[in-house]
Amino acid sequence: MLHPTVRLVLWGATVASTQLLPLYGLLAIGGMTLPAAALLARARFFLLLKRTRWLLLSIAILFALATPGVLLVPELGSLGPTREGVTLGLTQLMRLVLVLAMLAILLQFTPLDDLVSGLYGLLRPLAWLGLDRGRVALRLLLVLRYAEQAPPGANWREWLERADSPVDAGPVMLHSAPLAPADYVVLACLGVGAFMAAWP
Repeated sequence: MLHPTVRLVLWGATVASTQLLPLYGLLAIGGMTLPAAALLARARFFLLLKRTRWLLLSIAILFALATPGVLLVPELGSLGPTREGVTLGLTQLMRLVLVLAMLAILLQFTPLDDLVSGLYGLLRPLAWLGLDRGRVALRLLLVLRYAEQAPPGANWREWLERADSPVDAGPVMLHSAPLAPADYVVLACLGVGAFMAAWP
């Protein structure tokens, strides 16, 4: 199993790469990722979809109706959807759904302690600027736990300001295990891939 920090880096790189793909590429990746998320992390994946359903619907409608292009229903005039808008809306929709699917898989196979430790390691460079990375890591953890466990209608802003959180994160251990050879291989591959993607 990869080091938690490397898992987060790999997840972030995968999410970033999906933002560069056209619709057909997203559909190809979605054909593998979405069934995997539904099979391996069904409860988490569908919970994330449920909590973002209005955002997903808004993205589809706004892009379909607000993007100039060829009208799909000429009778509606400027109020109708356009071909370019529908394509762009589906593209943005697929990107967000893929991010949610990959997040569900990551959370499913990354225990709580490992997730916090991975965030803690990922924030190491910011510690040189005086950032309390332990506090930041725990805050991010609580936000993730809140997104999954908070009751409907709860005000997350009020919750973050409270000392007695309604979401019990439980005791958290920060592990400082060193990177394994496989971790360095993955990081090296990501570095080469980023270099090749940026090469003109």
